[in-house]
Amino acid sequence: MAWRDAGGVTAEVSGSHLLVAVGREPNTHALNAKATSVVLDGHGYVQVDEHLRAAEGVYALGDVKGGPAFTHIPYDDYRIVRDALLSGVQRSYTERPVPYTLFTDPQLGRVGITRQEAVHSGRAVRVYTLPMSRVARAIEMNATAGLMRAVVDDVTDQLLGVTVLGPEGGEVMSALQLAMMGGLSAHTLRDATLAHPTLSESINNLFMGQPERLGAPSVPLN
Repeated sequence: MAWRDAGGVTAEVSGSHLLVAVGREPNTHALNAKATSVVLDGHGYVQVDEHLRAAEGVYALGDVKGGPAFTHIPYDDYRIVRDALLSGVQRSYTERPVPYTLFTDPQLGRVGITRQEAVHSGRAVRVYTLPMSRVARAIEMNATAGLMRAVVDDVTDQLLGVTVLGPEGGEVMSALQLAMMGGLSAHTLRDATLAHPTLSESINNLFMGQPERLGAPSVPLN
């Protein structure tokens, strides 16, 4: 199969099977939304504000509002509405990270922006890449297919996005997501004392490597 990406580069991949996922339409046609102030978009999804309000006194949660179709997303939708109704705390769904894991072999975990998105943003970033063939635990498990990649803001040293393709990629990604949420810098993660031999120990090695620099002029790397 061949395709052309946004940059006009043609790529080709071969395989034994092709999975086509075309999505599903929301079954909102029976809601009679026109009789209310609830608005549906052209695909039938309920339109909401950042606090998941579809109209006065009406909230829309989960797949019916569109967006990432992951189980953990509607669960957080519930928490946003719960906090608003029971505690008066207004939280925006636009502020949350959207991690996901594909349980393939090797497993893929992703959160935040990708290298391609960083390139298009034009911001100054460092991109760290570590092949799984250099991860001690992966070598011990004879599971060295894949890589780890992190996009780091070159001014603040904060993580912007993480990709982990390898054994338990979702678990390692989640550890890095917590670091992102806690504001830990790449240098802090580089120098952290992590248990050996674990997959998470690879976080040290990831940030020890020579990064690729993208975007505007950057600050010196200490």
